[in-house]
Amino acid sequence: MTDESYSHISVLLNEVLENLAIDESKTYFDGTLGAAGHSRAILEKLNTDGRLISFDQDPEVIARITKTKPGKNWVLENKNFREIWDYCSQEKITIDGGILLDLGLSSIQLDDPDRGFSFYAETPLDMRMDTDLEINAANVVNKFSEKEIADILFIYGEEKKSRVIAKSIMGNRPINSCKELAEIIKKIYVKGSSRKMSFKTHPATKSFQALRIYVNKELEVLEDVLKFDFNHLKKGARIAIISFHSLEDRIVKNAFRNYKQEGKLQLISKKPITASAQELDVNARSRSAKLRVAEVI
Repeated sequence: MTDESYSHISVLLNEVLENLAIDESKTYFDGTLGAAGHSRAILEKLNTDGRLISFDQDPEVIARITKTKPGKNWVLENKNFREIWDYCSQEKITIDGGILLDLGLSSIQLDDPDRGFSFYAETPLDMRMDTDLEINAANVVNKFSEKEIADILFIYGEEKKSRVIAKSIMGNRPINSCKELAEIIKKIYVKGSSRKMSFKTHPATKSFQALRIYVNKELEVLEDVLKFDFNHLKKGARIAIISFHSLEDRIVKNAFRNYKQEGKLQLISKKPITASAQELDVNARSRSAKLRVAEVI
């Protein structure tokens, strides 16, 4: 996949840059490189003394950006962002500028049907952001028990029809493609209706979200990175985190609140920052984005 084969608009880009308050000579960390929109925008504001370290757990992402021959002050690492504190310890790095985590799915992965995230693709269920992970979505859908599937859909997707969907999945095994699973779920929502139904979001959205979160252990990873090692965070460094659903946002909100009570962080944004009307017009993926920002004190 080439850079020209997809379109990408970085979510809340202006808000991120404004709230990180970029200092051109400091060190910044982007834990979710993706299509590199945020990273490149940060890098443009740095001088030769500044440094940006970008992680991504997807080796294809790192390989694609590496081909562009980034400058010496842009370090790329094929790592999960939960590894930041070990990395800082090993490399003797202190982050004095800030940290950005964009918890959304990269458009590179979302738009690639072979990665198994699309409702419409006749490709195998996968949903792994790191292709080395042992369990993929197909394993869950075709091998887990009905109760296990229902619990995953309810806990990680907040799907109210989780038990009905799980039962239907059991009755339609094996399920071989993303489109097949999406259609099974859609039928549950339209069942009993004689009129054509339309949805603001696809009926399978919550179920696909749940499977993706479970397969990639996203909430566990987020909780790990939020165990801040303040030995590697300098006073004044800002932490900006973009979440896309209530489970993530709640975890971030609670972590920031606890650190504030401990006198370690001050909140830059007391309420989550959301997309402007202008961004919503051009970037539908920003509609559920929430940005929270705090500063080390």
